[in-house]
Amino acid sequence: MKIKSSLVLILAVVLAIASSVALQLPALAQTESPEPAACSEDPLWQPEAITTTLFTSLALGPTVTQTVSPSVEEPDGDSVPSADPAALESDPGDLVGLLGVPMEVMEWEEEQASEAGARLSASYDYPTRLDWRDFDGENWTTRIRNQSSCGSCVAFATVGAIESRMEIALANPTLNLDLSEAHLFFCDSDSSCVTGWSPYAAMNSARDIGIAGEACYPYSTSDQTCSVCPDWQNRVTRITDWVGLTNSSDMKQALADEGPFEATMLVYSDFFNYTGDVYRHTSGVLEGGHAVTVAGYDDEQGYWIAKNSWGRGWGEDGWFRIAYGECGVDDYAYVPIVEVPLPSFQLYTSVAPTSGGTIVSEPLACIVDACESGTQVMLTAVPVDGYEFAGWDGDVSGDSESINVIVDSDKTVTARFVLSTDGLDLRAFVPFVTG
Repeated sequence: MKIKSSLVLILAVVLAIASSVALQLPALAQTESPEPAACSEDPLWQPEAITTTLFTSLALGPTVTQTVSPSVEEPDGDSVPSADPAALESDPGDLVGLLGVPMEVMEWEEEQASEAGARLSASYDYPTRLDWRDFDGENWTTRIRNQSSCGSCVAFATVGAIESRMEIALANPTLNLDLSEAHLFFCDSDSSCVTGWSPYAAMNSARDIGIAGEACYPYSTSDQTCSVCPDWQNRVTRITDWVGLTNSSDMKQALADEGPFEATMLVYSDFFNYTGDVYRHTSGVLEGGHAVTVAGYDDEQGYWIAKNSWGRGWGEDGWFRIAYGECGVDDYAYVPIVEVPLPSFQLYTSVAPTSGGTIVSEPLACIVDACESGTQVMLTAVPVDGYEFAGWDGDVSGDSESINVIVDSDKTVTARFVLSTDGLDLRAFVPFVTG
């Protein structure tokens, strides 16, 4: 009886423990697998509608369990990332710190791409192959950089696109513009090495605030307080605006027209080991979202040419080729709009004699201040009573009272006036001669 009583007691305890565990399992499951926050189900929703709270309160993308090992050394653009790519086969998580695009952003881009229709009525004239590293015998891209173990890829991809587009807009492939990724990234309150950043926030910042030069705020690899140079406001480069594209033909046309753009992609662990050829995902787990600069394409072989920010020791000297449609690389393109102001010139006018008349200008701006090169100005000579117009001198000529002038350089124009002979008795001016 004592044995049976002991067995009954033990069984009761086991049942009680099992019941308690069963009651707690739903709560544990809910804690371990929270429902992902959705950006919006509104098809008209735009990136700007995302609130700051969304990206500061969520554990974003692959950085939920990532451990960042800050480095105090400034990265060298020619060096490899802080983790050795050769060691990734055994531990692909070493380079997760190189990724920095929140998965919420990747999901939103995929959603936009699925909802957008093709531009069937558009007229495209882009070539079958384009590479801005070798266009008309010149390299219109800037040097490969290394973000190191910080999720700042968005800043590097944004800067890479803007730098190239500035060179193209200025028709100067040797400009070698060097903008500060640190200024763009660390001076924004919503970005950090752990949480990463969103490309549309970076584009908005490049438009509204601008990006200082690298010398004004050199890049280092750990989170830091914004420490830009004192006169940074006078040293920034701004974009006019940016647009988002979801059609690959539009993306190619944008590349052909004005240069590189920024794109994002899903990174699997096999991408860390990429050494060349056209990348296609074949193995490994999803590690997170990443931002790159797209600088070309090849329709015959079906791939994009992209600039990475993991140093020249990775991939094809820091670059890579990726197949069309692979890893969401062409779901959404962030295209910066760079407008370089035309040079301005002034039209300097005068009259001779000063009492002979005036000059009327339409528009007036070019003789009051400088105006854009190529502005057409109509000048009209207006004589005062007792004078008549005699002709134009200086950088224009002619005897018509109204004349059009193209202001494509600083120009000087003089209107000549002479005493009018109308109504005058010319005999009054003939000398009187006596015999």
